[in-house]
Amino acid sequence: MTSYPVSFSRVVTTHDSKTGKAVFDHSVDDIVPFAGFPVPTGKPTTSDYALAYVTTTFPVQGLSPHTSLIPESHANLDIKQYKSSLRNLSPLNPENGTACTVVEVPYGNEIAMHRTASLDYGVIVDGITELVLDSGERKTLKKGDVFIQRGTAHSWRNLTREDDNGGVLRIFFVFQPIEKIMVEGKELGQDLTLALH
Repeated sequence: MTSYPVSFSRVVTTHDSKTGKAVFDHSVDDIVPFAGFPVPTGKPTTSDYALAYVTTTFPVQGLSPHTSLIPESHANLDIKQYKSSLRNLSPLNPENGTACTVVEVPYGNEIAMHRTASLDYGVIVDGITELVLDSGERKTLKKGDVFIQRGTAHSWRNLTREDDNGGVLRIFFVFQPIEKIMVEGKELGQDLTLALH
């Protein structure tokens, strides 16, 4: 029997500093480890995440390799920023950056109501989930379905059968920065503890 979460391979490309041709970067591990998703103190973790990549600028800056014209301090800045982010992990994007994150929700678990200050592109990689909004509206999403989360409050319920891949729900996310969301003069900011209110 497979134990979850199952790590996955991630490759990063770059440019050869002499030819400009595309090559694989070898400065970061190909295997992306999972960590428990951050939750309020005293609450159990209900999911795991793997930070596949993160940037701290948008648009992304510093993709040029080190050459005679580009000093090392200005070369491959995104890779350096990602490596630095691994020392202080977060599944979400920095204020002005992006994050590529994979989330796994074990069989029968759910992720409580929360709001991220981001525009999220997501793909259901494995399993079935119910996306629940704070209005009470619900949609069921299955493997291959895509969703766009626009800074809205939501929760996830894993509806995957236990005999289907161990009941694991796996979602691929790209989190992007957004301007503040205002409704009737009130800011709807990030709140990872909405379920506790």
